[in-house]
Amino acid sequence: MSTDPFHGAFDVSLAESIFTRRSRRVGLGMTVPDGPLAYTSPHSPVSLDPLEEAFLVWLGTGVTGLALCDLPTDGIAWMHGFSGRSWPCSCNSHSTELFYTNDEGIFTTRLGEDTPDEPQVFAALDDDARRDELVRRFRSSTTKLADGRADLPTGEPGLFGFNAWNANQPGSTLFIPVTNTTVEYMTLLFIYFDEINRFNVVDELNGGRSCGLDKWKRSGRVGALDMSLMDVELRVLTSLNVEGAFICQNMALAAQALGLGGWTFTGFLPHHVLGVSPAHAGLGFRFVTPTSTPRHAVTPVPVGKDGVFESLTPPYVANMAQAVEQYLDGWSAASGKASAFDNAEQVMRGRPYPTDETIEIVTAFCTYVHENYGRFPAFIDPMFVRLVFQAHHLDVDFYDQFYRGETLSDRHRHHMERWHGKGAT
Repeated sequence: MSTDPFHGAFDVSLAESIFTRRSRRVGLGMTVPDGPLAYTSPHSPVSLDPLEEAFLVWLGTGVTGLALCDLPTDGIAWMHGFSGRSWPCSCNSHSTELFYTNDEGIFTTRLGEDTPDEPQVFAALDDDARRDELVRRFRSSTTKLADGRADLPTGEPGLFGFNAWNANQPGSTLFIPVTNTTVEYMTLLFIYFDEINRFNVVDELNGGRSCGLDKWKRSGRVGALDMSLMDVELRVLTSLNVEGAFICQNMALAAQALGLGGWTFTGFLPHHVLGVSPAHAGLGFRFVTPTSTPRHAVTPVPVGKDGVFESLTPPYVANMAQAVEQYLDGWSAASGKASAFDNAEQVMRGRPYPTDETIEIVTAFCTYVHENYGRFPAFIDPMFVRLVFQAHHLDVDFYDQFYRGETLSDRHRHHMERWHGKGAT
């Protein structure tokens, strides 16, 4: 193992990180309030070092090179770009961005527009250069949004009581992946409604009628397969909810390599994290209350964080026709970005643009959803949160007092000494 703790984190094998991964919830300065594990840490909280956060973020969600996109033409057609990340996603749209909060403030690491020049960013670098490049990329893509720890719920409602004692506590860093569902939604629509698939979507809450597609249903342009609106949106959600899970799992494994404690959990109610409650500002996302319809409950919907992370839906666009145009502009821009192909110009030349009729069909569908449900999407949130991951410095004494056998690795036991100097606890 390298004597440099940052280098040492790179020495850990994947198998070791997986075998030693556990939820370790008790950090320095925390109190387990009751029960057989009741405990009050005698140590003061210690915030994560910026290098520790950089390592967690970059292994969690960072840009690592260029995607290979080894696909036939119709597969390459719907790639949104060619950036390779530490996690995979449908059509390489990378719809999830990472927000996090610590004692210093609220931050976001935005990487959706970041495309590197080389297939592998870190492969040819030695340990020092790898560290420096990781930190440089982390700093250049991370923005501080506000001072001070995020104002999140400290109990019910908004945070389940059994998580309240240690979630978002001093010394911890809470990572929150937020997913924009509208981009992948439109990608699936352009695939479903193209000349090959010709799907039709019906509104099961409105008598099973076609979702604004009657004209094309009559002509036979759509209708090769009928799908329900709920089914379409469930497919969108299941394509996207894994993104936050990938990111949290990557960070959990990275935490083992560093010797940090932490865990992945769902104890926060998503809307409260984003900021629906007047009692807690959360991450300060904008919520829109849909117009009243007889088929849909009228509850606030998170649509984005102004100027930071915005969905393809009003108020960020005038209407859904403009949303489709904006989507196509972003998709088209991928052709001009760097890729790993040896002859990129030839590959991109075969990337077909959707026909005017397909664009009209997608626009009609999106307009129908927004006009009939007062929102887009109809059932799932434009901005989606489920899993979060927290990292903190462990109170080793707690685990020695209450557990038998070896519950901590050498990295956990000596983390404070190696990273923060002897007696740092």
